[in-house]
Amino acid sequence: MTRTLTIRYTSFRECPNCERRGDDGASWRPLPCKRCEGRGKLVTDIEIEDSARGKLPRSAYDFNAKGEVFLIDVDEDEEIEVIRPEGLWD
Repeated sequence: MTRTLTIRYTSFRECPNCERRGDDGASWRPLPCKRCEGRGKLVTDIEIEDSARGKLPRSAYDFNAKGEVFLIDVDEDEEIEVIRPEGLWD
């Protein structure tokens, strides 16, 4: 049976690099902000629900401001399905 992890992004903050614009601020070459990748906000907290273990403790994972999740002490051969919420950056 495939283990399923459901990620919930629970807290955000305005990107200090672009001040929520999502771009580098140059009207003549509007490039996406490198820090938030054009989203205008950064992830500050998440919750992970595991189909096998329930809600994971904070010590079981790490994450970065872009919302990428890194599991700690997981067998790399184990098959895991990850469910991310739609409309995360709306």
